[in-house]
Amino acid sequence: MIARLGILNRTSAMQYAGRIYRPPSEGDSLILQLTVGCSHNRCAFCAMYRDKRFGVRPLADVFADIEEAATLYPETRRVFICDGDALAAGYDAFASVCDQLNRRLPALRRIAAYVNARDVLSLSLEQRRSLRDLRFSLGSLGLESGSARVLERIHKGATPQDMIDAVREAWASDIKISVIALLGIGGVALSPEHVVETARVINEMQPRLLSFLTTIILPRTPIWRWMEQGDFQPLTERQTIQELCGILDRLDLQSTIVRANHRSNLLPLEGRLPRDKAALLAMLQRAAALAPDEISCVWTESEGRFL
Repeated sequence: MIARLGILNRTSAMQYAGRIYRPPSEGDSLILQLTVGCSHNRCAFCAMYRDKRFGVRPLADVFADIEEAATLYPETRRVFICDGDALAAGYDAFASVCDQLNRRLPALRRIAAYVNARDVLSLSLEQRRSLRDLRFSLGSLGLESGSARVLERIHKGATPQDMIDAVREAWASDIKISVIALLGIGGVALSPEHVVETARVINEMQPRLLSFLTTIILPRTPIWRWMEQGDFQPLTERQTIQELCGILDRLDLQSTIVRANHRSNLLPLEGRLPRDKAALLAMLQRAAALAPDEISCVWTESEGRFL
């Protein structure tokens, strides 16, 4: 999601390279850029960082931004460190930034960032606990799918087991992981496998936060080319809702907040599992019965809307 810059909508001298993205839940957070772009940047569905070359900003520049924020927004309670995987800056750099945020923002309660499995698993238990002590307490991880075949095809760069291990290791350090699953990412052909395997992996993770987004097919991405070549068939609106219903029906979670409130989703959904599972399923089943068998997940820049 493209960020409005949280509490930084007012004039400031903080520096940002390119478009800035953040999860919906970080709308009121201070946005601080440590890395530029994504160190992987090969996911077939993603166009967020295609116009950026990955790099780590000089720490002096990042610290200058923290000083600016401390002057303008001393009441800041939440900070989101971007870009795509700020932990790729390395433990020392990331920890230094967290430490400086704690020193300069006395009201700070939480630091969050996008993470990937590789970077989480590269940290030792002591390093993860150190970051937690510095208030890094929430990472957003794009699972996308629990199907190994889907992940390989979309060039995710991680296996289902990698991501299960990352969530478990983070939780062992008291760092919560918000897991993101993508509806429609397997297309029609792999939808049944995507449903079953995604539910299985999420059940093994037992995340405290779970978000569903809908795959939007964007121009100049590999998945767009596959669609044009006839190698990928997008889901219709009805199939997309049925896919979410199928995953949700198979979830056996102990205590998880579930959301599908991103702008890509066909209908807003939020609840806590297992308490709200029956009610959410009933709502989705009603919505599926009324949804059209039309494709609306293909983006055209010329019309500036979903088809």
